[in-house]
Amino acid sequence: MSKTWKVIRIMLKMQYTSTGKNNYAWLYIVAGLFFIPFLGIIFTLYNNLISAIYNVFAPLQQQSMILGLLFIGMSIVLFITCIVSVLTAFYFADDVEAYIPFPLHPYQILLGKAASPFIYSYLLSGITYLPMMIIYGNISNGSILYYIYGILLFILLPVIPFVIASVILMFVMRYVNIAKNKDRSKIFAGVFSLTAIILINVVVRLNTDESKLMESISQTMQEQEGLLQWITYFYPPAWFSANSLHQAESINGFLFILLMIILSGLAIMLFAFLGQKLYLKGVLGMSGGSSGKMSDKALDRSIASQPIWQSYIKKDLRILLRTPTFLTQCVVQSLFMPVFLLVIFFLDFGSGIAGEITGSVLEKNVLLLLFIVTVFMVSINMTAATAISREGKTWKANLFLPLNHKQVIHSKLIVSWIIGLLPMILLFIIGIVIGLPITVLILWGGLFLAINWFSSCIGLILDMNQPKLNWTDEQELFKNRFVPFFGFLMQVVIFGLIIIILWNIEVSNVYLLAVILFAVISIGIFLAHRYMYKRINQNVFQEINF
Repeated sequence: MSKTWKVIRIMLKMQYTSTGKNNYAWLYIVAGLFFIPFLGIIFTLYNNLISAIYNVFAPLQQQSMILGLLFIGMSIVLFITCIVSVLTAFYFADDVEAYIPFPLHPYQILLGKAASPFIYSYLLSGITYLPMMIIYGNISNGSILYYIYGILLFILLPVIPFVIASVILMFVMRYVNIAKNKDRSKIFAGVFSLTAIILINVVVRLNTDESKLMESISQTMQEQEGLLQWITYFYPPAWFSANSLHQAESINGFLFILLMIILSGLAIMLFAFLGQKLYLKGVLGMSGGSSGKMSDKALDRSIASQPIWQSYIKKDLRILLRTPTFLTQCVVQSLFMPVFLLVIFFLDFGSGIAGEITGSVLEKNVLLLLFIVTVFMVSINMTAATAISREGKTWKANLFLPLNHKQVIHSKLIVSWIIGLLPMILLFIIGIVIGLPITVLILWGGLFLAINWFSSCIGLILDMNQPKLNWTDEQELFKNRFVPFFGFLMQVVIFGLIIIILWNIEVSNVYLLAVILFAVISIGIFLAHRYMYKRINQNVFQEINF
């Protein structure tokens, strides 16, 4: 067992230990300051939502369904996110085969590789589960046992979804021949994890008979805590977890939490047992895929003379689109929100929603809502925040290319800006489908182009100040860094405050509002460019190290 813990510590240290010489602790301090108001906003939203639902269902003795929904929702989210993280960490990381010659059992390697995905799962659970558990306990006057059980369930929550995802992937990688198509497997897993929620949403909405659904709900509400059992029917661990909190003061709560501990322990044992039998057989023999032949015309086009900056942009775009992790994290993930909104509008509202929206909401407020959604979308885009880090160990080649340093940075900005245009196109289509005023759409389109460039500048500046070049797996750029999260917080908090001010002041002219927003963004772009021009020089490029 000591050897297993040593393997886990070594693997975590290799992934999370900073190897850079520069100290950027101030970035994390500033990020923490930005995180405080953001956490307050999230906590307020959770509190309002749970309070409203609790006040409706408490008189009916059905308030425990909130806990059931919480555990079911968290289990689904954790399972979907584990599909990508487990596949990448267990099979496609660059250091996987390096551990095979060591005197280690397969299950020990597997437990070591599982540590990083587990940490990511706990971060995700901490942002969502812990605030909701605390708020529900405060509203329901939960006892000290409630909070003790809640912390225990926080520790146990990722275990079963993680084991289910891992076992499925181990069987697939062992018996299905996808190892020879490593890149396609990565793309499939990434796209699957992001589209699964949309597909589930579509299937549920298309196959739901509202009359039968309401009849079923009314029948379950006749029984005490009937909704909880109805919601958690297909996933018993959620029922055990919810009951352990709901009945924390009784002996039943203790029995339910004990049952969850036993189930989680058995799941870990099953994980280790199957890992010992299947893991190495799925890892051995994996290759990077077959290489294709290039036609004469394609070869001539590839070696034709073209501007250097244009070649650099094409090179960056090819890396983004051909590297599965970069494709899913930077491109596909940015399209998730607009596609999800498109599905909701088509299935729930149809095309007649525009009259209701424009009839009850001022054009000014429509523009502000579109703008804050835009800020959220461009700030979560990882393209700029990993622009330099994506180069990895090849970054030093930029010191010798016949490119001005400003051209390198500007080329990366253009690439990030181009990728950011994709969600804008989808949102513009949604606006046309639901019939938003064309004036508002045109003004919003101009603001989108500007805020997209500003967000690209912020992401690139942060990545320039703290790059991560010595990575062994592309996932490390997205899960083991706080730089993209800091950029997201900074933009959402700053522009969120601006939106709140503009929402409450007496400015009803939509053109004047667009001019004010554009002026604010232009000032931000000017300051960002001025900072970049001071930073871009030979010494800075040499300081960007491993």
